[in-house]
Amino acid sequence: MSTRTSKAIGMIMVVALAGIGAAFIMESVQSARREGGGFEYALLSIAGIAAIAWMLFRGPVGKGIASLFDGGSESDALMAGRVAELEARFAEFEHRGLTSGEVEQAYARIADVEERVDFTERLLAQREMKEVGDGS
Repeated sequence: MSTRTSKAIGMIMVVALAGIGAAFIMESVQSARREGGGFEYALLSIAGIAAIAWMLFRGPVGKGIASLFDGGSESDALMAGRVAELEARFAEFEHRGLTSGEVEQAYARIADVEERVDFTERLLAQREMKEVGDGS
């Protein structure tokens, strides 16, 4: 299923749920009105339906509906171009590898770190020997 189809189905479901909510509001108002209400229930109904409509059409659902009518071809083409550019850059890094100079530098740094670790181990061993000798 395409992204566009799934967006359309999702929006239809949200609009249907909003319709069910509006019907529930209308039924609640009608029920209260039968029991003796008046103008305030009609006002409540209008306010509830207006709030639902505002949330739908000003929010992400409204923007999604607008993009479906718009077609979204420009943004899709732009996104495809950006993805292709990123894939090309990634392939360049993947195939480039390290040059021989960079490999030599890496080995030199590793050797330096090994020397420092050995030196630190010797210092710690000497310190422990002194502590053992002083503690007896």
